[in-house]
Amino acid sequence: MKDTNCFPSRCDGCGAPRGAESAVPTECLRQWVAEAGGAACGVADAVAVADDEFARFDKWLARGMHGGMRYMENYRELRRDPQLLLPGAKSVVVAAFSYYHSDQTEGNLASIAAYAHGDDYHEVVRERLGRVAARIMAAYGGETRVCVDTAPMLERYWAVRAGVGFVGRNRLLIVPGAGSYVFIGSVLATVRFMPDAPNEGTCDGCGRCIAACPGKALSEEGVDARRCLSYLTIEHRGEFPDGTNLHGRLYGCDICQRVCPHNRSLPDTPIAEFHPREALRTLTPETIIRMGQSEFSAIMRRSAIKRTKLAGLQRNALHLLRDDDNIKQ
Repeated sequence: MKDTNCFPSRCDGCGAPRGAESAVPTECLRQWVAEAGGAACGVADAVAVADDEFARFDKWLARGMHGGMRYMENYRELRRDPQLLLPGAKSVVVAAFSYYHSDQTEGNLASIAAYAHGDDYHEVVRERLGRVAARIMAAYGGETRVCVDTAPMLERYWAVRAGVGFVGRNRLLIVPGAGSYVFIGSVLATVRFMPDAPNEGTCDGCGRCIAACPGKALSEEGVDARRCLSYLTIEHRGEFPDGTNLHGRLYGCDICQRVCPHNRSLPDTPIAEFHPREALRTLTPETIIRMGQSEFSAIMRRSAIKRTKLAGLQRNALHLLRDDDNIKQ
């Protein structure tokens, strides 16, 4: 383990003077994130989450709007204080990685959320931020911890605090110039980088996402997972509640993103792993129902779709076919 107080006198990348008590400029840090494929980067001080924000999260849980995602009730104190995730942490470095690609609604891809068209973002973003973390330690010493979705952090909160983006009415992070088709990853560091001003942007209040949501899951109180097609097709276990209509969704849902004005004319992601795998272009409910475990494992290798397991994906496919039959009748 490195000595968390061991810093070089200056960073070779930007030549900025260093001192144990001074905040480190972020020019090199932003360059490293960009070289790792990041669309945006920002820094926040690693202090406890603001009381009002955490109270909002507690209220959302108390209303049961997280559905069956009971794991969100766990590790409450860790979610509140990043220094419990990395003792001695002074900075939360937040990076956004675009996964947008312009062919996301072509053919059978339209029924699968765009984030799952390529490789599992947990692996891709973790590997890329791991490079950034290694460069931080090589230049400044100290310790780091890479967090990508699986760590108990309020990621959108930290992204706003770090100036990376703002939260839209669809409760997704919106990054200026990159929209909401982004993955969020963080590097906790015992180095204190110069913090950015929080992003104070807001969406234009058009309400298109709320109006377009098929399950009517969006409101001013947040996302009610129990009505959200992403939750139902991915996180929900067992049979669907009576009356469920998947509206053509096989895995996840992007409708609130597709109608958002902030997602117009976006550039395709430069990250090849996030572009669609060819096997998904021909994936239909009928082929899924006939699929065996070995075929599923081969097609979904390194795919986020593995989260549903074959049984969950076949449940979704069968329900879609029933929806179609009901429409025809």
